[in-house]
Amino acid sequence: MKIINTIIKIILSIILIMPVFGVLGIFPEPTADMYNNIDAYAFIKVLMDSQYIMIMMSVVFLISLACLWTKRVALASLLLLPISLNIVGFHAFIDGGLLTGGAVMGNVLLLINIYLLWQSCDQIKPLLQPKA
Repeated sequence: MKIINTIIKIILSIILIMPVFGVLGIFPEPTADMYNNIDAYAFIKVLMDSQYIMIMMSVVFLISLACLWTKRVALASLLLLPISLNIVGFHAFIDGGLLTGGAVMGNVLLLINIYLLWQSCDQIKPLLQPKA
């Protein structure tokens, strides 16, 4: 089980570092042919042009990476959950479906996130308990 968790952490780390490289200009900007419709490209173009969301997302990804490798997996998973849900939601509702080529990385991110949340369920349960 420890080997599987390490492999999952490595895959997640690779997925999380890619947007950071994109913000730094190492990867090229997305083009219209990467998306299934013009609305999806227009949405991404606005996010890329404003840079605010991309920079904030990269900061959250870097913090999550640090948490992931310093044995704070529950915190990393909770930080990544809203972003991974939004990525999957974007592909499901704007880009044309969850089975498109562009959605694969988001789907993998969400599945890994759900797996890590499940693995750290005991640490997350106290957060869900009502306080008196």
